[in-house]
Amino acid sequence: MKFTAIGSMIQNMRTEKSTITRKKLAYGLCSEQTLFGIETGQCDADVLLLDILMQRMGESPDKFEMILNAEMYNMVRLRDLWEKSILRGKRRLAELILREYPSRTNVDQMYRNRMKASMLYHMDRNLAGVSQYLQNAIFITLPGFTYDRMESYLISAVEMENLLALEKTEMEKTSELASLKEIKSHLEFCMNYINLHFEGDEEHSKLCSKCSWLLARIYYRDGDYIQACACCERGLECLRRNTQSYFMLPLLKLMTASEERLGIAAAQSKWVQYDQILTFLWERYVPKWCPVDSMFHNCYQRIYHLDYELIRAERGAKGMSQEALADGVYKNAASLSRLENGKVSSSKKTFEGLMRNLGLEKGRYNGYVVTDSLEVLDFPRKLDSAIMRSDFKGAREILERLKNNLDMDNVANKFAVQLYETIIAARLNEFTGEKALEKQLVLLRGIMDFDRSGFRHIPMRNEVLLVNSVCKLFGDSECKKEEGIHLAKYTLELFRNSRVDVRHQYLSYAILLSNYVHYAREYEAAVEALRNEMICGKASELIFCLNNMLIIMQGNWPKEECRKWAKAIYYMSDLYYFVKEKQIYGDFLKEKCYEEILD
Repeated sequence: MKFTAIGSMIQNMRTEKSTITRKKLAYGLCSEQTLFGIETGQCDADVLLLDILMQRMGESPDKFEMILNAEMYNMVRLRDLWEKSILRGKRRLAELILREYPSRTNVDQMYRNRMKASMLYHMDRNLAGVSQYLQNAIFITLPGFTYDRMESYLISAVEMENLLALEKTEMEKTSELASLKEIKSHLEFCMNYINLHFEGDEEHSKLCSKCSWLLARIYYRDGDYIQACACCERGLECLRRNTQSYFMLPLLKLMTASEERLGIAAAQSKWVQYDQILTFLWERYVPKWCPVDSMFHNCYQRIYHLDYELIRAERGAKGMSQEALADGVYKNAASLSRLENGKVSSSKKTFEGLMRNLGLEKGRYNGYVVTDSLEVLDFPRKLDSAIMRSDFKGAREILERLKNNLDMDNVANKFAVQLYETIIAARLNEFTGEKALEKQLVLLRGIMDFDRSGFRHIPMRNEVLLVNSVCKLFGDSECKKEEGIHLAKYTLELFRNSRVDVRHQYLSYAILLSNYVHYAREYEAAVEALRNEMICGKASELIFCLNNMLIIMQGNWPKEECRKWAKAIYYMSDLYYFVKEKQIYGDFLKEKCYEEILD
C-alpha cells in the first residue's frame, strides 16, 4: 500500500505558484510555523484545515483517499449530523452538537459561526442574525476582507461559500434597488474570482453553479430574463460536465421560469424535461429534509478510511497478536485494543509506529496513483469519466499521458496502469472477456485471498475498480455470473459494516452497487442505489441506476410506466452527455414507442 504525502504536495503547489508565500497561504488559518510543519511532515494537520489549504490554491482535495483517526472522523460526522438536525427542525440536538463542537483553531471557529448562521436561517428566519454570524465567519479566516481588495486574498471554496451565503441573505433582506445593485456587484467579483482561481473542475462547478444562480435571481427580479437564462445555463453547464446533480434543480427551476417569461413553450424546452424528471426522482427517492439550494451543502465525493479499521484488518491478515503490533509503540496490548475499537485516537507518532510494525507506509493520505503532482492525480478522474461515457479511445489517450508522468517502478502505479489497460482493451474488444478476466484475476489475487473472498482491509478506490471490473466480467459469463454477484455482495458488505458512512465512500460504493444491481436484479438494491445517487448529489451512476430500474420493471410494471423510465434515461443521458445511452434510448423511443423527443 503506497501513500501520497499531502504536506509535500502542498509545498510543491505553493512553490510552483511563485506568488503564493507560506505567509499568504496561512493567513487567517494558522501560523506560518504550523504550515511549515505540515509541509515538511513534522505535524499532522486536521482534514478541515488541509481542505482549505488546498482549496485556497484552487485545487480540490477530493483527489485523495484520506485515512482519519476516530477524533477527526467524529468531527466530519458531527457536521453531517448537525446539518441533518437543522434541516429536520431538531433544535435541541442541533444546540447540543454546537455546544460540543470545538473552538481550538480559526477553522473550527469559522465553522461554528457558519453553523450558527445556518441554524438562525432554517429555524428562526432571523436574517439579521444570519448576516452577523456569516460576517464573523468571513472575518475569522479572512481578516479585513473587502471586495475591492478581493484579488489580494487566497480564498478557499469553503470561504467563498460564506461570501455567497452572505450575499444570498442580504438579497432576501432587501428590495431596494441600490442594495441589489451592490449585491450584484459583489457577486460579479465572486464570479470573476471563481473563474480565475479555481482550476479544479469539480470545485469550480460547485461554486460557479451557486454564484450563477444568485446572479440569475437578480436578473430575474430586474425583468432581464435573457441574462437570467444565460447565467442559469452557465451554472448548469458546469454541473453537466462534472456529473453533479446537487444544485441542478434550483437552476432548472429558474431557467424554466425565465423561459416562460420569454414566451418559450414548455413543450419545446429540454430544460423543462430535465426539470420534470429530476423533480420526480428527487421527490420519490430523497428524504424531504434534504436541501436543494443550500450554499453549504455539496455533493459527496471524498473517500474516507478509518485508521483503526485499517490497522485492525492488516494485523489480522498478517496473523499478528496485539502484543506484537504494540511493541515499541504502546506500553501494553490493552492500549492498542482501545485504539482498534475506536475508543481512542491515534497520534501521528503512534500511527506511524503501528504502520511501521505492519510493514506499511506511514502516510495518512492515498492518491489513486502515487505522485507529487496534483495535475497527474487528476488523470484517474478523467479516465473514469471517459470510461463511464464509453469514450474508450479518449480513455486510452489519457492513460498514456498518465503512464508517461508516473514512476512505473512503483508497485501501486504499476497496479493502477495495468488495471486501466485491461479494462480499456476489453471494452475495445482487443481481446476476449476470458483473456481480460484472466489478467484481472492475477491482479485481484495480489490484493485479496480470492478463494475465500477475503480482503486484508476495506478496499481502496483502485481495488474497488478492479473488483467491479472482475464482477462485470463474471456477470457477462452465464456460468460464472453467481460468482460475480457473490464477490460484489461480499465487498459491499465490507463497506456497510464499516463505521464510515457509505456516503463518504461514494466513489467506491456507488459504482459497485450499481454493477451488483445490474446482475442480481434486486429491486430493493436498485432503490438503494438510486437513492444513494440522489442523496450524494452526484450523477456518475445515475443513468445506470435508471437503466437497472427499467430492466427490473420490464414484465412486472405497466408498459406506460416503463416508457416513462425509458424517457427519463434518454433525457438524463442528454443532460449529462452520455452519448451512447442517449442514442440507444432515443432510437427505442422513436422506433418502438413512437414517442416525440427533443434532440
